Amino acid sequence: MKLKTILTVVLFPLSFIGFSQSNCATLKGCERKLCELNVKLATAKKAGNQNQIKGVEEAIAQTKKNCTTKTVNKDLDKKVKEKQQKVNERTADLNEAIKEKESKEKIDKKRKKLNEAKADLNKALAEQKAK
Repeated sequence: MKLKTILTVVLFPLSFIGFSQSNCATLKGCERKLCELNVKLATAKKAGNQNQIKGVEEAIAQTKKNCTTKTVNKDLDKKVKEKQQKVNERTADLNEAIKEKESKEKIDKKRKKLNEAKADLNKALAEQKAK
């Protein structure tokens, strides 16, 4: 119970810092990760979502306990790899649709999904570069 009280006292002011600094892009590594979690916590509190509050508070505690530059880099590398895989899948889907001469609507839909996947990849690459 004391730990929960201590975390509440510590996290409460941090949630306002995170909320007021909803753009955590200027931070790096574990500080950035904590900032982003605090923004999520503030949003969950504002919405009154108790399940999300509990989950984010646990994530904050785990991040404080386990976060290192190495783990942050590993997470970002994994995220980039997953996004690249999604782009590859979407590209293959689009190429297959073109090859099979599917309808223009289906091809456009697959092209849109590919563009969204590329945007996600670019965002992940930017996060990785900012680490």
